[in-house]
Amino acid sequence: MVVLCTALCLLGYLWANQLRLDVPGYGSLRPQGEMMTVRFGRQLIWLDAAGREQRHLDLADVGLVPTGDHAFFANGDLLLYHRPERARLSYWLARYLRLRKQSERAPRVGEGFYRCELPALACEPFGRGLPALDSAFHLALAADDTLFVADTPGFYIYRLAAGADQPERTGDGMLRFPNQIRLSEEGLWVADTNNRRLLLLESDGRAFGQVIREVSLRPQGALRWPHQFAAEGDGWLVNLADDRMRDGRIYRFSAAGEVVDSVAADLLVDPLVFELWNDLLWVVDAQSQHLSRMDVHGALLAETGSASLTSLELQAQHQRTRYLWLGRLFLAGMVLSLLAGFAAAWLLEREQTRAQFAGWSGRALAPLVAAKPAPIPSGQVHWLENRLKRRLRWQVPLILLVVAALAYALLRVLLLDGPWQLRVQMLVLALYAVLSLWLMMRDLLAAAQQRVGVSDEWLFLEAQGRQCRVALDQVHYSRSHLVTPELVVFLGQPGHAVFDRAGVESVLFPRLKGASPCSPWAVWKALWHTRHPQAVLLLVLVPATVGLMLSLRLLA
Repeated sequence: MVVLCTALCLLGYLWANQLRLDVPGYGSLRPQGEMMTVRFGRQLIWLDAAGREQRHLDLADVGLVPTGDHAFFANGDLLLYHRPERARLSYWLARYLRLRKQSERAPRVGEGFYRCELPALACEPFGRGLPALDSAFHLALAADDTLFVADTPGFYIYRLAAGADQPERTGDGMLRFPNQIRLSEEGLWVADTNNRRLLLLESDGRAFGQVIREVSLRPQGALRWPHQFAAEGDGWLVNLADDRMRDGRIYRFSAAGEVVDSVAADLLVDPLVFELWNDLLWVVDAQSQHLSRMDVHGALLAETGSASLTSLELQAQHQRTRYLWLGRLFLAGMVLSLLAGFAAAWLLEREQTRAQFAGWSGRALAPLVAAKPAPIPSGQVHWLENRLKRRLRWQVPLILLVVAALAYALLRVLLLDGPWQLRVQMLVLALYAVLSLWLMMRDLLAAAQQRVGVSDEWLFLEAQGRQCRVALDQVHYSRSHLVTPELVVFLGQPGHAVFDRAGVESVLFPRLKGASPCSPWAVWKALWHTRHPQAVLLLVLVPATVGLMLSLRLLA
């Protein structure tokens, strides 16, 4: 019951945390004429230069689930990307591991770009020749309605000319995680994040993608990934993020890429998105989930006068707080469940619980060896009870169940349409897990087959398919092992006893007064000499773990 309640509370905690992450928040900012547009979840709000609300559209009215960036055509039509289904497992894993997308896929039914006439929100599919976008992307629309799409995990920028069915794209190997793109009179600027630079590319169809200019950006400590930028005179405002693509800071760079200063470092914790418009900086901070207006030096201006944004921010804050406390409630339930389990064990099985805690504390061997041994009838052998045999009745099926679950999860991942690195990484992780479980089961089965018999003069041992009889004064011992020249017997560890603890402490150890204690290093040498499963487990898992870490690093 304790295990069930603890597991349910843990699942509840994870569920509440996911609900908190799913609360709608700020999406993208985009100037349109004399107004700034703000997307908050499925709401689109227009603000004037003073931050006053002018228009509000609910995209849910037409069944649209917008994601990523949005833009406007020359005639004022809205362009957005609609993803009716939640992102699949491959998306979240690839996003977490920051993997490159290896193959394009066609949009699913209903998915893709839509061009919407405003204010009626009459929407129709647009650019169906473009691949589906499973992760971050950025948009730029030219005056002639030519569309540029930066597919961040795909490492490409697509150009879809007005009226064209199929897009062009930049060359292979040029970009690594391209993020924000901006059109200028010179061409198309892009934040080439993992190459730590801003690139000016040719935007014309005949020479699209050719590099015109490059501005290298020097990392600022842990902040080294430029993913958003805006032109400011001859220089740049650039949002640099850390390795988690968060907790960034907006820096002012010169035209040559030298840092001049930082902007509003004391006001912004995690800039999510920003726009430099009419000499004012509009910034959404992911930590506070609040839209702020400030001058180019970082001085705060008056709050926006948008009742809709204020209401949406408050609703989102209340929902996040509610789910945060719900998660804490489940976490408290998990702690209380564990405490209740310990209390029940103490009240119902006090002596056994004391013995268990004594084992966990690693009680010194000297008093046990010096104690008076429990009597054994003359000429008879007392065989210690191997309690691991009983535990294996549920441990082995549990391990097999875990292996089956791993096989199922691996099959699901291999059938996904995500990057090939993701599949290889999941395959490597699954093989490592199966290898670890196999070695663990091999060790458990070997320990369960051990037998230890004690008489007043001899010790009878069975392990690894061998038997031996050895005089008590010829044995070397430690808290966890009995060592003889022929074999090693594993007695157990604190919290993981193989043999009955009471028998080990009252019958075995008190009869080892003439035997010699041995150090952990001597135990490990004996384990290796006898090719004990514990030595094999360590010998295999250490290089396998190193190989796992190297392979995951190379595939990242």
